[in-house]
Amino acid sequence: MLCLLVFCLCIFLLWGIKIVVTHELGKDGLPVLGYHAVVRDDVKETYYANDTYVMSESKFKEQMKYLHDNNYKTLTMDEVYDYYYGDFKLEKKVVVLTFDDGYKNFEEIVKPILETYDLHATCFVIGEKLETTKHRIGLDYLQSEDLANDSHVAYYSHSYGLHHKASGLDRKKVDTMNKDAIQKDFDKSKNVLDSTYFAFPYGRSNEKAESVLKENNVLLGFGYNQNRNMKRLDNVYLLPRYLMFSQMPLWYFKWIVE
Repeated sequence: MLCLLVFCLCIFLLWGIKIVVTHELGKDGLPVLGYHAVVRDDVKETYYANDTYVMSESKFKEQMKYLHDNNYKTLTMDEVYDYYYGDFKLEKKVVVLTFDDGYKNFEEIVKPILETYDLHATCFVIGEKLETTKHRIGLDYLQSEDLANDSHVAYYSHSYGLHHKASGLDRKKVDTMNKDAIQKDFDKSKNVLDSTYFAFPYGRSNEKAESVLKENNVLLGFGYNQNRNMKRLDNVYLLPRYLMFSQMPLWYFKWIVE
């Protein structure tokens, strides 16, 4: 038992060192934050206390207040595109806020907080969910009539129907599809969503999917790659984001954005 404890402690220590080193070496890039759902505190405590992807309203508000009080600029996707191609000079305090899946709470909870602190966020929406009115408590989906861009929010594609797992160890639907099938999904997405910018479900991509994005003139594509800022040398169709987990302490949030 002692040997096992020591082994686990060493693994945890090495993992922590890797996080710190990776982040510190990439601090000259652009932090892109990836959220999912934000729900009322009582809903979080009652239904999603242990759900990493569902953040409480109070914690999210605390993070946004920090950005506002410390004069951070939140970039639009067009500004991120300009940065990637060298046409936008980064200020010292900049950050990108993104949300995946297209939950109704983006409109009901997130947007009012963004408006309060005069911040901007991008929401990547699952196309097939625009026709789904009910999901789980506090996690209904946006509908087509909700997708109105303004100075605080913008909506783009999270695929039409790729947000599914596949059989096998750590396999996602996109891993099982040929290029034609991925193209068909992209075509369906284009019919209901702006696909100028794109985020891969689960952050999972492959060469076939990236070639579809390129052939359809998608400007930027996002995945997930923890603990590292986005840089101009990154794959334009698999740009890294920080996964914003619900138990994140404020000191960790500050470390990421600073």
